[in-house]
Amino acid sequence: MEFSPFMFFVLGFTFLAISFCMGLMIHASLMYEDKNGIKKESKIAWILSMLAGTAITGWMFYYGYYVNFGR
Repeated sequence: MEFSPFMFFVLGFTFLAISFCMGLMIHASLMYEDKNGIKKESKIAWILSMLAGTAITGWMFYYGYYVNFGR
């Protein structure tokens, strides 16, 4: 299988899009469901939510690669 620049672009864009959506869901659950002393406009909560979304998506991409190509 050959790697093309377009394939890397699509993978990168997909990773960023899924990370953003995952972070948005985490942020919504923190701010509107489990609000324990967190201010509604907290910038640190937004950053931590986006980092958690990136970590979860990174794990999904890594695990998917490992299951399909690592063994």
